[in-house]
This record gives sequence, C-alpha cells and structure tokens, in this order.
Amino acid sequence: MSESSLRELGMDLIEERQFERALAVFAEAVRRVPADHRSRMMAARCLAELGERERAVTSYHACAEGLLRRDYLLSAMAACKQALDLAPNERRLKDTLIRVHSRAVRSAPGRAAVPPPLPPETLYDGKVETDLMGLVGEELSNRAIEVLAAPDPGGSADPNSRPPLPLFADLDREAFIDLVGRMAWRRVRPEEVVSREGEPTDHLYVLVAGKAEVTRQMDGEARTLGFLGGGSIFGEIALLTGATPTATVAAVSDTEVFEIRREHLNAVAKTHPAVPQILADFAQQRMARNLMATSPMFQTLPESERGAMLQRFAFRALQPNEKVLVEGEHSPGLFLVLAGELVVQKEDPAGGTVTLGVLREGDVAGEISLLSGLRASATVAATRKTAAAFLERNAFHELVRTFPHIRTYLEQLSERRLKQIGEALRPLEIIDADELVLEPEAA
Repeated sequence: MSESSLRELGMDLIEERQFERALAVFAEAVRRVPADHRSRMMAARCLAELGERERAVTSYHACAEGLLRRDYLLSAMAACKQALDLAPNERRLKDTLIRVHSRAVRSAPGRAAVPPPLPPETLYDGKVETDLMGLVGEELSNRAIEVLAAPDPGGSADPNSRPPLPLFADLDREAFIDLVGRMAWRRVRPEEVVSREGEPTDHLYVLVAGKAEVTRQMDGEARTLGFLGGGSIFGEIALLTGATPTATVAAVSDTEVFEIRREHLNAVAKTHPAVPQILADFAQQRMARNLMATSPMFQTLPESERGAMLQRFAFRALQPNEKVLVEGEHSPGLFLVLAGELVVQKEDPAGGTVTLGVLREGDVAGEISLLSGLRASATVAATRKTAAAFLERNAFHELVRTFPHIRTYLEQLSERRLKQIGEALRPLEIIDADELVLEPEAA
C-alpha cells in the first residue's frame, strides 16, 4: 500500500473515530517514509484522542522539528500550535518556535544574524522493523512512539535563503510566541467557506497548507478571481478597517488555516504595544501592492515608478456615511479606494438626489475638482467602512507635474464622468401621444 493510500485509509478511520486503528496506519506510514509529516501529525492527533497526551506532544514536536528542517515554517508552527493546545507551558515547543522565528528573520534586511539554538537531543531512532498495522493496545502505542518521536533524517534548509513567513516574521520574538499560543488552528474541508463576501468578520486568516478559491459576485453569479496556496493571508483589511470582505474564500482541497481574531491581537498588544502598528503597516503594504497591480491609474506608469508614486499617499480609514467630497465645495484631495466602497450622488435640479455610481477598489474620486479648480460636481460618501489612500491638494498638483501620464489619465476620466453626470440629469424626452397611436393597417 502506497504512502498516499495509507493516509487516505487513516483519514477514513478517523472519520469513523477508530483512533487506535488510525494510529497504527499513520505510524506505519511514517515508519516507511519518515518525511511523511502529514501522517506524523495525524498520528499525534490519534494519540491525543486516545488519552496519550504526553506522547502526542512528543510526536507533534518531532513533526515540527522535521518541518522546520525542511523550511516548512508555517506547518512547523501548526504542529507546535496543536501541541501547545495540549501542553501550553511545554518549553521544548517554545524553543522550536524560537528557532522558527529566527530562521525567518535572521536574513531579513537590517536585522542582525541570530544563530538558532541547537535542536534537543532525541530519545528515539525510529528503527522499528515490525509492520505497525498488526499491533494493538500498549504494544502499538510503545512501538508507534518510537517511530513518531524519531527525527526526520532528510531535508536540509538553505542557509542563504529566507523562507517566507508572512506577518509573523515582522513581530519580535516574544510577541510571535505569544500570538501563536493564542491564535487558532483548524482544518477546512473541500468546498467549506472560510470567509464570505459581505459578511462582517474580525478574523485574519493564514493559509498553512492546501488550496482555496477566491470568488466574487458579479452580475448575479460567483466568478473566480484566483486561487490561494500555502502562505497566503486574507482578511487583514477587514480586520484593520472593519470593512466587510469583498470576496468569498472557500477550500478547494483539505486545507489548514490559522485564525487570528481581533481579541487575540488585543491581548498580545497589552504586552507588546507595537503589534497593532505592525499589523496596520502590513495591511497597508498589501493594499498598496494590490492597488498598484489592479488600479487603472497605476497601469499608466512603468512598474518601477509605481511604488514611489504611492508613497505620496496617506492611509485613511473612512466610517459609514462619511463624506469625502461634498457637492459645491472644493475637493480636499484625491482619494483612491483600497477596500470598501464610495457612492457618488448629485442633487437633481428637479428635486431629490441622483446616484451616479459606486467606486470600489482601484477607483479614484476628487479628480474633477482638482483638475478644474472648480467646486466638486457631486457628493461622494462611504457606504460602509472603507479604506482609502489620500493625497492632499498641493501634493496632487505636484504629482501630476511629476507624472504627466497620470494627468492624462485623470483628464480623460474627468471628461467621461462629466459626460455621465450630464446624461444622468438630462430630462426625459416628451413623446407625442400621437406617435403611440398605431395605424389600423399596422394593428
């Protein structure tokens, strides 16, 4: 039976809550292939379910060390996290997390190289000759732990590379360990929704392993925007700004995620006050990258110049119904929507208000007043919590002098919008009643 077949059999047994048989299958998979850390992790879960908490922790720890050796840092953290849920004060787990953190940050620009501490001595060599699937009870448990606690002899991290550890590597060591201890880890089944478009959430998600699909409702149907793999982060903008998610994320295959709630960050921030700003900086950088990749305004510039242009903007968190432009008043500056949405409305001379459109990610507001020097031609307000990049009036004029392509784009956009405003306010044509009378021959 192949490695993957053994795993599938073990998963079926777990579904049936036959944890002892599942333990035998997963431990046998590891005996045959010590690098099968997925089976090692599942075997640790079986030990926990069978009440063998100490052995489960030992197995999770060996799994984490093997994953760290191969530079699978998020998965190593996942193994440590599950073990910490069983033994929150286990020192060896925190030592491994310190080594995970050191591995991620020691090559970071501006940080001193910190050699990680040596891994602990191992008590087991894993040299078990017996097929574990024929064992039960104490004999199975004793042989299984010899296999599961033995180190993975393969794999070797490249000391010159810096493996990705998004967000976590930006935290200092103690804040990192504190957050890992508080956040949640969970497995997501295929087609299960992790985050749903339009539903309020206070979660940030880190995809540890697996694959997820990102979709958005367009013209009444869900359209695929892309796929996320291990190491992807989503939800940070909603967590930071309070804006609801603009897309749905659902698992495509068996997927593992870390869940970081606002309460987790608040608790960590009590001891580590820099954490909220680190999250804000991280989220703003992510929004900036997304904006530069998707906003039509940025597409007019060479990629090498986009970062310098965006640095001129300041981050603004807008509350529901907050007005960024008021019809009849000068625009304070240019707004770029990062997340959320703005509604554009104009007073109708015939009475009432006309909605001219909705601005979403990548759209701009305020350019007509800035370019013409006239007062704003419409009122623009946030429909919900919205994140925006803002460039004040004087800085805007400097921007368009420095980047003439931007001026050309905004002038063309302004022209189109003024035309739309005129059409929206044009009175309906009066049709002569005689034109609606059909001739008898045509009836």
